[in-house]
Amino acid sequence: MKSIAIIGAGISGLVLGNALKNKAKITLFEKARGVGGRMSTRYADPYYFDHGAQCFTARTPEFQAFLAPFMETGVVAEWKGKVVNLEIGKKETKRLWFEPHLVASPNMNSLCKVLAKDLDIRSGMEVAPLSVRAEDKWVLQDTKENTLGEYDVVISTAPPAQTMNLFHGYLTTESIIHDAKMQGCVSLMVGFNKPWDKRIIAAKVRNNPIKWISINSSKPGRDTQVTCYVAHSRSHWAEVHMETEMQVVQEILYREFVAVTGIDATPDYLSAHRWRYALVEDSPESGVYYDAKLGLAATSDWCSTSRIEDVWWNASRLLAQIHP
Repeated sequence: MKSIAIIGAGISGLVLGNALKNKAKITLFEKARGVGGRMSTRYADPYYFDHGAQCFTARTPEFQAFLAPFMETGVVAEWKGKVVNLEIGKKETKRLWFEPHLVASPNMNSLCKVLAKDLDIRSGMEVAPLSVRAEDKWVLQDTKENTLGEYDVVISTAPPAQTMNLFHGYLTTESIIHDAKMQGCVSLMVGFNKPWDKRIIAAKVRNNPIKWISINSSKPGRDTQVTCYVAHSRSHWAEVHMETEMQVVQEILYREFVAVTGIDATPDYLSAHRWRYALVEDSPESGVYYDAKLGLAATSDWCSTSRIEDVWWNASRLLAQIHP
């Protein structure tokens, strides 16, 4: 039985791990403390924030079939309510959603936790760039030079820049990963110790550093006794402020949040998180990366778009090529 190391325990890595666990010996390595990747949740009890992906859609029969058992158990549910357009100095207008928008419940990382249940996941562990290959196997080490085992195949689900660093020296200049470009984002998290009493669940913000505001506590399964907002910055604004001190970034975004929402009460919780690789700017035309001879593979949102459904499809396309 082949041994496969999967780097990253976001939706890509977890889908791959579940599909391969009965065909190969699978080990996942995640540098964060928990699973989820962009489907992570920030815990600041009693406040909980889905500070990455806000929701997702299911447009293809295949992805709908994948989600069906999770919808039956309530792990995935539709997020319903009023969505509006906001702009400073202008009247609020209604924004139409033309398809169901789904979330994991009770938190966005809940789906990832279910997928992770029967997998061997080593969290809090950062894999070092590959350097040792012995008898057609990769000898993995972490960044502290601890040996992590030998593997026939190494799959990276990390962002392209991190994948290129991991596979440094083994990727040709023609590799499709070089064609992938990502943009950043900043998430502002605002919490109030009072219930949300309006029908609005989210807003698209126009002509502002903030692009999107979610009332996180309006999602299915959330605590309705507190109000949790997540505001996402525009990518171009985040890129300009990528090296700006985080406290300064947080203050700027909060001022904009107050200006666009009219909420001027002192928050009970306020924090910000910088996503250096949040959204796809350019993706390669040829899709996932797989070198059967070297036993190296890579997939994630960089292969197409940052939509959760597309990330799932990218993992599925890679599975079709690997055949362990």
